[in-house]
Amino acid sequence: MKQSVAICVSVFLIAAAALAAAQGGPYERQKVDAAAATRGRALYAQHCINCHGSTAKGGERGPDLIRSLVVLRDRQGNAIGPALTSSSHQARLTETEVVDLSHFLHQRVESTASNRNARGPIDVFTGDPEAGRAYFNGAGGCSSCHSPTGDLAGLAKRYTDGVTLQQRWLFPSLRRGGDKQVEVTVTSGGTSTTGVLVRQDDFTVSLREPSGQFRSFSRTPSVDIVVRDPLAVHGELLDRYTDRDIHNVTTYLSTLK
Repeated sequence: MKQSVAICVSVFLIAAAALAAAQGGPYERQKVDAAAATRGRALYAQHCINCHGSTAKGGERGPDLIRSLVVLRDRQGNAIGPALTSSSHQARLTETEVVDLSHFLHQRVESTASNRNARGPIDVFTGDPEAGRAYFNGAGGCSSCHSPTGDLAGLAKRYTDGVTLQQRWLFPSLRRGGDKQVEVTVTSGGTSTTGVLVRQDDFTVSLREPSGQFRSFSRTPSVDIVVRDPLAVHGELLDRYTDRDIHNVTTYLSTLK
C-alpha cells in the first residue's frame, strides 16, 4: 500500500513539473518603471538597435524582440540577462543595466499590445534641407568622409522610408566582409600585429590578419592595444546633435536621389 502511495506521489510530482514547464511564463505582468525604461532606451540605442531595429521588431541581423519568448517571460531581467551572457552578444551590461533594458523592452511590448491599429508613418522630413547641407559640409564634418555624389549618391532611393533613412545615418553599421572593418593593432614583446578585430573583452583580444590567420592575445599590462573604428566618429556625434540638426540632415539626405 505504501509503495502504491509513493508511486502515485511520484507520478503527481512528475506531471506537475511537466505542467509547469509547459506554461508560458509568469502570469503577472512586469510593472514598467518609466525612469528605468528611459535609461533602458539609451542602452538599447547603444547596444541593440543596429540588429533589432528602432522599434525592437527585428531586422536583417536580429530577431523581433516584441514577440521574443525570452522577453515575454522575463521579469526584471531574469531571462534577458542570462540570454545576453549565453549568446554571441558583445555587450556586457551590469545587473542594473539589464533591469533597465528589461523595463524598456516591456514598455515596447505594452505599447505594441495597446496600439494594434495601423498608424501612418512618422514624418521625419520636417527639417530645412539647406540647413542640413550646411551642417553636413560644416559643423558636422560629414563631408570629410562622405560625398553626396560619391558613396551617398542615390541614398534616398535605397532608403525611401524616412525613419529607416534617419536610423541608418544616426546608427550606421559595418557589413561583415565589407571594405571597412574595425581594425586593431596589438603590440606584445616588441612585436606588433594588425588585423580585423574579432573580439575584445577584459581578458583577451583576438584578431584576424590579412592572410586569414586568427590570433588571440591575453590582455596583460605589457600588451598595448590600439583600436581603429571607422564609425567611432558617429558615436561621438550622438552627444553633439540637436533635434534640429537631426531633422535638418535627414531632410537634406532625402534629396540625394
